[in-house]
Amino acid sequence: MSRRLQNYMLASAKKGREVVRAGPFTVTITGHDPNVYVNYAVPDADADPTAADVEALIAAFTSRGRTPRLEYLPSLAPRVEPALVDAGFTVADRLPIMECRPETLIDRADPPGFELITPVTDEDTEAMLAAQHEAFGEAPPTPQHVASTRAKAAAGHIHLLAREAATGTAAGGGVAVAVRDGISEVAGIAVRPQYERRGLGASLTRHLTRSAFDAGATLTFLTPAGDAQERVYARVGYRRGDSVLFLSYSA
Repeated sequence: MSRRLQNYMLASAKKGREVVRAGPFTVTITGHDPNVYVNYAVPDADADPTAADVEALIAAFTSRGRTPRLEYLPSLAPRVEPALVDAGFTVADRLPIMECRPETLIDRADPPGFELITPVTDEDTEAMLAAQHEAFGEAPPTPQHVASTRAKAAAGHIHLLAREAATGTAAGGGVAVAVRDGISEVAGIAVRPQYERRGLGASLTRHLTRSAFDAGATLTFLTPAGDAQERVYARVGYRRGDSVLFLSYSA
């Protein structure tokens, strides 16, 4: 299962990005966005990188004005972490992967006062992205972000915008990545601070997960940012599986 998840994550990362090989690493670069979360490398299974491989990895990022960074399942490539740490990389985070299957998804009532819709216009998409960017402490979305998100939707990504029913104000959003090999990643679950603690994050997660299953997924997964998020996802029916490692480098 871990290998299936890693293959899925790599295939998703390649979609719409520049792809560069550096030794046993696949580097994915998002040209319009320097955000570290959309620019990262994945090592091959059982990779055993040399010093030259690590130099090539760093150069693949820095030559494009990006921060060298990796996201991968360390259980599949246990020799990568010590080699990169010795070369100056640091562990940015090590988080659990949580999995859900159709039979474990838990249905609950949605919080009152909100509506969840699929963004169908540039305005809807920008509103969803603005809520997500604000919740994650990022700069407001650009037209390039909107165009990229619309293209991903056309390719099978499932986006969801939560907005306040009375005012139409965007409250949050999220995505279920296009189904591949029966798998979909639920990601970007975000709620603006003024709408937190109302059950909206769980509602977004539940609806996106159900939509992924309806689109053919037999397994969905996500990566909680911390204990609070893990508790939210557990209430939807997600359970711990493997873990994902985040490594980064700064000269």
